[in-house]
Amino acid sequence: MSSKSLATPFIRHVTSRGYAQTAPVAKKEPRLQTSVLPNKTFVAALDNGSPVTRLTIAFKAGSRYEPQTELGLAHVLRSAAGLSTKNSSAYMIRRQLTQIGASFTASGDREFIYYTVEATQDNLKTALEYLNKIVSNQEFRPWELTDNLPRLRYDIAALPPQVRAVDLLHKAAYRRGLGNSLFIAPKKIGKISSESLQHFASNNLVPNRCAIALIGDNQDTACLLADSLQLSSLVQESKSDTTTYYGGELRKEMGGDLAHVALALQGAPASIPQSLALAVAARALGCGPVTKWGANNSPVAKAIGNIGPFAAAGFNVSYSDSGLFGVVLSVPKDEANAAVKAVANLLKQPLSADAIKAGKNQLKLQVLAEAEDGTSLVESLAAQGLFTGSAKSPLDIAREIDQLSTNDVSQAMANASRSKLSMGSAGNLVFVPFVDEL
Repeated sequence: MSSKSLATPFIRHVTSRGYAQTAPVAKKEPRLQTSVLPNKTFVAALDNGSPVTRLTIAFKAGSRYEPQTELGLAHVLRSAAGLSTKNSSAYMIRRQLTQIGASFTASGDREFIYYTVEATQDNLKTALEYLNKIVSNQEFRPWELTDNLPRLRYDIAALPPQVRAVDLLHKAAYRRGLGNSLFIAPKKIGKISSESLQHFASNNLVPNRCAIALIGDNQDTACLLADSLQLSSLVQESKSDTTTYYGGELRKEMGGDLAHVALALQGAPASIPQSLALAVAARALGCGPVTKWGANNSPVAKAIGNIGPFAAAGFNVSYSDSGLFGVVLSVPKDEANAAVKAVANLLKQPLSADAIKAGKNQLKLQVLAEAEDGTSLVESLAAQGLFTGSAKSPLDIAREIDQLSTNDVSQAMANASRSKLSMGSAGNLVFVPFVDEL
């Protein structure tokens, strides 16, 4: 007869005894440190004890700052990151980052461009040295820009139709500024000169339009990097002109079996509390089923009804002076008319208290889960600094979400519903209604 002592694995006893005998250790919440240097560069650091350090240098150099005669500059600028500079060749940059196991990425949105490096603590000094070389004194050599053209063509070819719809939505809503596309037009590829890029970089990659965020080390490290950056000495004044929300519609017929539609109302700027309330409302509208192969019981799914396979999600994007609050959906082309009209009606209706409560919980989870992804967090800290001149930790944002009342969210939605509807659509649009029919 077998012994009962073998019914439980021995290692479980060891683990249990170990935890039982260890005194509880109080968890210390990492403290976010922020400052503004004399040259107006914003610096934030969060030393969370991570073995991997992440640092982002962000600039106000997004697509909204492109001149109307040179649309696509921001896309070419972020695509050219890592090419030769006055300090180092592209080959040397790639080789050295590979040797120390570091990774470098350049990304951007309509407001900012982000240069981010990730490295282990023991290789941090070398990684920051090459990040400085990448950002400082970019040369944009014509032959290297020509070699980079296939990457631009791939970026355009790989765009999902939902991204195209959201891009068209911005163009319809704002026309210029925030309406400028994140991506260069195919006909403009190869037409952006080295001189144009150099002029754009010299005017926008400057200290008073820069933010540096660091995770995994102290603020002194970030300040040292900020002081060592060799940026243009031109002091670019903050532009006072704001982007006007017009509302409207743009469509791109692409064929296929699906219609991809982005509907939105005017949202709120990132600097006011209403933007957080609309972020809760966007999550409350729904972002798909919460279990694999499970039913979608969100308000937006209920509004669309049983029309066969479809996908729909609420979204909220906030910029320095405006924002968009709405829904992106992909539906079978034959069901597009009813689905789009249902979503347009839902955007102007109040949500139930239960839906708002669920939205708050889901947004808190999203904020805290993104904090686990160091790259998302470090870029978020840099963006907050450029938006408001300060930054909040994920825990602080979660507390602010808890403090929002149902009335705060309902009032924010009511304010948004008074604006004109905007729509961007791509795919098979035969049965997609026009915006003035909604």
